[in-house]
Amino acid sequence: MRKPLIGITANQFVTEGGIMAGTKRQFVSDAYVRSILSAGGVPVLLPIITEQSAIEQQLAAMDGLLLTGGGDMQPQLFGEEPVPALGKVIPERDTHELLLVALALKADKPVLGICRGCQVLAIASGGTIYQHLSADEATIQHDQNSPADYAGHTVLLEPGCKLATILGDKVMTNSFHHQAVKSAGRGLTVSARAKDGIIEAIEHETAAFAVGVQWHPELMIDSNPAMLALFEAFVSAAGRKY
Repeated sequence: MRKPLIGITANQFVTEGGIMAGTKRQFVSDAYVRSILSAGGVPVLLPIITEQSAIEQQLAAMDGLLLTGGGDMQPQLFGEEPVPALGKVIPERDTHELLLVALALKADKPVLGICRGCQVLAIASGGTIYQHLSADEATIQHDQNSPADYAGHTVLLEPGCKLATILGDKVMTNSFHHQAVKSAGRGLTVSARAKDGIIEAIEHETAAFAVGVQWHPELMIDSNPAMLALFEAFVSAAGRKY
């Protein structure tokens, strides 16, 4: 039985020092790869590119799309000017991922967005994000200093949503973000919030599987079986035609 191919979006950094100084490199965290493998899928790295026809072929070859975490997004994409606390942006990555999402939603291919990926899903659908959560907006810690797999705060899920059928009505999550979804966008609904009201998950109202979560479940698959179940549901949706 053929396993579904899951495209994993890449991040980028520039080498500092040495003879390779200034060289751009692309990468993904091994935790994403391991999570897809553990859930029964075949992980495929999708390097950042901007040529539309090439991106279309990338997506066409995949059965599902995993949008990974990373840096900030250009505020101009949702009609704002940059605030002082905005972090580093990679315009090429924004272009790549926004087109991938648009193509995936059009083809009804399963999408799972993680942290930044949740925000990409929102912006691709016409939503907005907080460029930087202020103390007024976030009254609990959303960028934890604890170990990566530590479940630092509570997330409350909306009864009956797709995510609740996988995780239940409440889950403890890790948290590493200073941005967050402000408005979900067309066709998306809010499926979970932190206790301070910050949006923690969104999902598409009609797509077979298009879910974004603000936390990092790939770092918790060993400590919380529900997090692996999320990846299993995603991979299962991507493999339905097989």
